[in-house]
Amino acid sequence: MRAEAPWKVYQHPCFVAQVKALRDEVTALKHHYPDDYRNKAATRLLAAINKARKEISADPTQAKYRLGDTLGAGYRHWFRAKFLGQYRLFFRYSLRERIIILAWVNDSQTKRAYGNKRDAYKVFGAMLASGHPPDDWETLLKETIKQVSLSLCEPQP
Repeated sequence: MRAEAPWKVYQHPCFVAQVKALRDEVTALKHHYPDDYRNKAATRLLAAINKARKEISADPTQAKYRLGDTLGAGYRHWFRAKFLGQYRLFFRYSLRERIIILAWVNDSQTKRAYGNKRDAYKVFGAMLASGHPPDDWETLLKETIKQVSLSLCEPQP
């Protein structure tokens, strides 16, 4: 029996922007609170995102990631990981290509809150409706790959 190829994990610019802002915040916390920054909410959130990324990349097909109709029937091909109660990491995957695209993660301003206009699902649904990130797999993949290519061209410190 042949082993399956590992999943390739890519990050869409929407996800990259959220994580970069969080990393910058943690870096500032580390500077201002060198002995206590690990106990800060931003640091715990960044650690939880990294843990969720690892878990998703192990098997994105798990039932616990299914959205059902939360975003609407037209978006059942999207998935999400839940962590720290009110946080969600939204992603898509292609079983055929064995590719996972991490699309967006909410922040402290868009926590999960039923009925709230800043609820993570409402915000992400509006993002999809506006086309950023795109709902179409091929367009999503192209935008993501373009971002990867651009970051590879940036000078390294």
